[in-house]
Amino acid sequence: MNLFDRYMITQFLKILTAVAFVSSVLILVYSLAEFLMGFRVRDFEVGVRYSLYVLPLGLYILFPLVAGVSVIILFRRVFSRNIDLTAQSFGISPLRFTAPVLILVLAGSLLFLVLNESFIPKLFKKVWYMERLFKKEEEAGRIVEDLWFVKTVGERRIFVYVDSLDVATGGFANLFLLITSSRGEVIGVVESRRGIWSGSTLRVEEGKFYSFREKGSPAGSGRFSLDTGIDLKEVGLFAEKIEHLRTSSLITLYSKGGMIGLDTDRYLAEMIFRGGMSFLSLLVVLSLVRHLMKRRDIRTGFIMLLVYLSVGWTAVIFPKIASTKVEIDPPYYTPVPLLLVLYLLKGVYDLRKGFRV
Repeated sequence: MNLFDRYMITQFLKILTAVAFVSSVLILVYSLAEFLMGFRVRDFEVGVRYSLYVLPLGLYILFPLVAGVSVIILFRRVFSRNIDLTAQSFGISPLRFTAPVLILVLAGSLLFLVLNESFIPKLFKKVWYMERLFKKEEEAGRIVEDLWFVKTVGERRIFVYVDSLDVATGGFANLFLLITSSRGEVIGVVESRRGIWSGSTLRVEEGKFYSFREKGSPAGSGRFSLDTGIDLKEVGLFAEKIEHLRTSSLITLYSKGGMIGLDTDRYLAEMIFRGGMSFLSLLVVLSLVRHLMKRRDIRTGFIMLLVYLSVGWTAVIFPKIASTKVEIDPPYYTPVPLLLVLYLLKGVYDLRKGFRV
């Protein structure tokens, strides 16, 4: 590690910490205002829990902006002291000079990718649950659509999907149950067009059963019941949204769900979205570093930061909107993340090549 590396690492970490601290204060103020104005309870413990849940989610969402602002402040110091020109006079390429910053941001992106397996979805679920439970607005209607939850029975995991459920009567339409082993092996499937949810028990009078352990075995039919562990009155609060599922569960549902006719495109779109959100900060910072090293202009850097954030966020969320809202097939939106990868590689190539002879 040379002198330039130590300078870039220490300065960037100091600036990043300061900007993240300011962002944390703003997030806490926002969460407190949301609690005081939007919640119907004034319990201190509820307010603290809500703020503690919102804080890491806010930093996760705002990290591309936090990292981008930190990079601009860092390069303002670098340019004012001509440190970049000094480094290039020693034959150090722009890529090598900015490598410590890019590596730190890459490490943050990889951390977010790991946290997206379970930690971040659980936080989103907790915030959503608290808002549904304590906010002043009451939920309109009695129909719950796209109800998801996962039930663990011994070493088996049961993925349950109900197309629509009338909370008032307990009647539901279009049920799919995917039963897997602890290793993710598909054991069987239950399918039914209608049934009833009574108390915490889900009952099907006429269901079809498919066994995947015995090849060539015919489908059976008959009654079926499952103790969900969730009372019907609580379904509106505990129903799993696709955003609340673990990434590993999304992978299992994507790879196995097609066997029972589930719409697997939405799982693929959600996984692309999580990957894009994790690496959005790297995309923004690499693009911004490329612009700053080429132009050496801090004023346009702020403008380009907003441009990169807008374009990056649109590209990241586009697959999810295309799959859930517009119902576009994957071949039409999967090229978007591939283009982002190519753009990242182009940025690395430009920094490696340099901008001055």
